[in-house]
Amino acid sequence: MAKLKGEVSKEKNHWIHSHRAELSSVVLILIFSVAVIIWNRGIQDQYEHYNNTNITYEKGIVTETGNDELIVDETNPDRYLGMQTAKIKLLSGKYKGETVETENYLTAANNIYVKPGTRVIVSQDEPEDTAPYFVIYNYYRSPAIYGIILVFFFFMILIGGKKGIRALLGLGFTLFTIVMWMIPMIYLGHSPVVMAVLTVVMTTACALVLLNGTGRKTMAAICGTASGVILVGVIFAVFAAVLHISGYNTDETEFMVLISKNTHLQISQVLFAGVLIASLGAVMDVGMSIASALYEVHAVSPELGRGELFRSGLNIGKDMIGTMSNTLILAFTGSGLSTLLVLTGYGIKYHQLVSSDFLAIEIGQGLSGTIAVILTVPLTSAAASVLYKAKRKC
Repeated sequence: MAKLKGEVSKEKNHWIHSHRAELSSVVLILIFSVAVIIWNRGIQDQYEHYNNTNITYEKGIVTETGNDELIVDETNPDRYLGMQTAKIKLLSGKYKGETVETENYLTAANNIYVKPGTRVIVSQDEPEDTAPYFVIYNYYRSPAIYGIILVFFFFMILIGGKKGIRALLGLGFTLFTIVMWMIPMIYLGHSPVVMAVLTVVMTTACALVLLNGTGRKTMAAICGTASGVILVGVIFAVFAAVLHISGYNTDETEFMVLISKNTHLQISQVLFAGVLIASLGAVMDVGMSIASALYEVHAVSPELGRGELFRSGLNIGKDMIGTMSNTLILAFTGSGLSTLLVLTGYGIKYHQLVSSDFLAIEIGQGLSGTIAVILTVPLTSAAASVLYKAKRKC
């Protein structure tokens, strides 16, 4: 009986310690978030140099159209080409409530066909000493986007319950950190690779602590994920050196060069940083899966030694490697599908394709991420086998 009470007391102390640590983590996250928001407001002018204050984008609804100059697109009967006139009632901004008239040009690349009742975003340009003019920028998509996000939230919470809510909070913190902290820091001249590594470590720790608390399982997953993502950077750096690719070989190079003239953007490292962020999800998935599986194995068979736990992790990971490798390769390939179609359609030659920046970047990104996913299995297994067999102090 005394032994049973001792075990209960030990478990209770561990529960209290874990929840205190989790609460402390949440408080630190909130403090960091508030500090970043305040800091970001003070430095935006240092990197936002190309925001034209004369142009605003306002909501509007089409009240009337003239389609006399439209023709049916021969290659796609569901689309129109040409020009249509449109009267639009503005629903926001300086001229809210007023009706403006504009010419809406429909081309193969820019095809925003409107009719009465269509909600749009209007580009409102007000140059100095000139009457304002209005152009249809695009469809008003905000309600649909918010609706899709709510559907995602609904299923996340419906299936995941409290874990789903925790996962959403972790995802929100990850996006917040990337947009509000990492990107501004890169513009201010800090190394994109260093900022990406710090972002990965912070967001990984936050997401996993929110999801599973501060136990050994979480620590094993954090160790495996962080080391796996850092390996992505190391491997891609080697591939990039061999393939002669950097941030200057991307499609956005010209825009980044213009921006870098008024900021401290280090263009060459941007590609590396992107690979680190892109690989985080897959590496975290493998790290958490291995850590969770070994945690259950250890709970059922506590007599297993570190070596046996490690080998169990490797065996479990073998089934994940194939599917997660496909996930990364297909993700990078899918993002470049349009480019592949264009290159194929223009009859690109073999050596031309193999030596292109596009293929070099896709192969470098895809394979470095896949190799890192593979190596995350033994790394997480090693971390879990050490942590799970360590004696608990509380």
